[in-house]
Amino acid sequence: MANSNEANSDKKAEKAREQTAKKQARGQRKDHEVIFYSYPKLLFTWPIIVLGPLFWLLWLVHVPAEPLAWVYLMVSVLVVLTIGVDVERNHAVFWAVVFLLFFSLGLWLQDAKNFTLFGDVYRLFNDMDLEYDPTYGIATSIFLMFPWCVMFIWVRVKHRWRVTHNEFEHCAWGRADDALARGAKRVRSTYPDLFELLLAGAGTLIVYSAPGGMELRRISHVPMIHSVRKRLSHILEMSAVAACPEEPATGEAEAGGVVQEQPATQVPEGDGQKESL
Repeated sequence: MANSNEANSDKKAEKAREQTAKKQARGQRKDHEVIFYSYPKLLFTWPIIVLGPLFWLLWLVHVPAEPLAWVYLMVSVLVVLTIGVDVERNHAVFWAVVFLLFFSLGLWLQDAKNFTLFGDVYRLFNDMDLEYDPTYGIATSIFLMFPWCVMFIWVRVKHRWRVTHNEFEHCAWGRADDALARGAKRVRSTYPDLFELLLAGAGTLIVYSAPGGMELRRISHVPMIHSVRKRLSHILEMSAVAACPEEPATGEAEAGGVVQEQPATQVPEGDGQKESL
């Protein structure tokens, strides 16, 4: 009896050690790799999908229909603009300044010349008496939900990116995986569309060659790109520290996302290899 109890306790201890080792291995993999996905623009229709059931619940508790209609209309316009056009930061600032100038001009004309252009526009929209139709909203959400879910699954199959300190790997099921070797270590994040940044924190990752003169990959529509870029910087910094703890390492060393290549050592002919990297 005592022997069986000892055997059971030994098995439990061994299983606990195996589970701990597996957890540590998973943690090490997470620390040494970044996995993210690039999406099509259908991703940015999620506000319309969410507003359908949300506004249906608000309509059930007797929230006024007119404010719901205006919010739904504004969100729909924002989604259409996000899918249809790319508005950079400088362009957005320019159009905001133009709008403020016209608004100030309208206020001045109203006070000085009794010209009520903006007041007439406001009264025009106010007289429309918009009302939100919950059946229309929930139907739109249902019809958009199906292609959105298909897109979400398809992205995980065809547009998966795995980044380590050695390579950038594009994993596409059913096709040959595409990988960039360790020469490509300079990564830059950009925000080509302010609306995409607003709706999903999305932007574009650009991968350059080690000297930084050649663009190797442009990965568009990456959600939460700030978090992805932060994790990429963490991996590159870890590899840089591991490469040269005390003395310069041969090959390549990364510093802040940029590869610094060590000069090759020339070996006289006849002594084996001509060049060692």
